[in-house]
Amino acid sequence: MVPGRTNAAAGKTREAPQGRTARTAAEPPQAAPHEDTARAEQRIAAAAVAEVPQRGVVLLDAHPLTEHLADALPEGRDLTVVTNSMDIAVRLMAREDVTLLLIGGRIRSGATATVQGGSSMPGLEGLHIDVAFLAAAGVDARRGLTADDPVEAAAKRMMMRAADRVVVLAYGASVGHVALARYGTLRDVDCLITDSTCDPLAGDRAAVAISRVTRV
Repeated sequence: MVPGRTNAAAGKTREAPQGRTARTAAEPPQAAPHEDTARAEQRIAAAAVAEVPQRGVVLLDAHPLTEHLADALPEGRDLTVVTNSMDIAVRLMAREDVTLLLIGGRIRSGATATVQGGSSMPGLEGLHIDVAFLAAAGVDARRGLTADDPVEAAAKRMMMRAADRVVVLAYGASVGHVALARYGTLRDVDCLITDSTCDPLAGDRAAVAISRVTRV
């Protein structure tokens, strides 16, 4: 024992600070931020499945949200999947019920998307897309749809032009946010699917221009 220190004092140092309750073994651990993100991605992907037709051509943009959608695509549908994502292509290449079309273009070092934009997108020109599923870094009522990179935005713009319907997938934090490069207005969007962390006011403003907004 340290000289001058009593057992009572030693015991006191092990007590929880006043006003705080010591954690017990029965309390569940707090979810890590990346776990919350993964759950949100799964919910968004599950809601997006409802927008996938029974048959036809769908486009999946390169993004973690669309990767989850690729994993969730129902079996037994007559689908052609067009994508610029090598990760999505790897996920779907073994499926016999999916016709896969990987569109080409410039590859940026360290990226997993085969297309980084430009004036043309090899493999996309002339295609008819029934539904395009695009991710957005920013979804703002005034600034519209934005991406973090101007070349990426150019690629998304071409994808939108090829599609009859556009479904945007976005994290809640992206709704009301404005990223660097604009590639469309909210009136170009048929459906927005986001998670429950979406700011209510920003979501309501987006819903004025978008016919359907789903928050999961």
